[in-house]
Amino acid sequence: MSRNCVGSVNKSARLRPKNFLVFCCEMFSFIKTAARCLPVAHRSLSTTASRCKVSFEPPYLDAGGPDVPEFPLLNVQMEGYDFTVLEHYGKWVHRTALNMGIEVEDSWATPCKKIHIQTFKPRSAKVESEYDLHVYQRTVQLADVPSYIAPVLMEVVQAGLPEGVNLTVQEHMPEHTEVRYIPDLELKELKKQLDLLGGPSKTKK
Repeated sequence: MSRNCVGSVNKSARLRPKNFLVFCCEMFSFIKTAARCLPVAHRSLSTTASRCKVSFEPPYLDAGGPDVPEFPLLNVQMEGYDFTVLEHYGKWVHRTALNMGIEVEDSWATPCKKIHIQTFKPRSAKVESEYDLHVYQRTVQLADVPSYIAPVLMEVVQAGLPEGVNLTVQEHMPEHTEVRYIPDLELKELKKQLDLLGGPSKTKK
């Protein structure tokens, strides 16, 4: 009995290395096959995940941030006695607004104003000297100016203001458009005479 037992033990001991090698070969082939199948499985999983992707965004992201108040129309009016200086400054204001990303709606020149000035001698009604001054005006109209850019624009424009030029910034009014046109004095005189005669006659139909 003991010999059979010893023989069986030795036989099993001889088979263990062989079984271990077979087991290692099987595990190696399994790992190799699994490594080949992993990219395919990964691609299929990613494709399935992309198809089944559900996006959820909070509703406040669609609000677009706080509303920035804007000035609908701003008139940058410049007045001066020197035509050349005023013309160059008006062009510079126009370019500065465009460089800051501000939309320039329009720009125009106002008819020249003539002012006659007299100085008198001390304690006398006699005229000492007379002057004829010409006042020129240029206007640059800006549209949809954000409230946070308007103060910066005012500082830049004021910093480049030449001597002898007056600068005014205000919202657009209907009377600012009427000043652009030269009045027809002859037509006004005819209308005045017509009003003195009783107004236009009404014809019966």
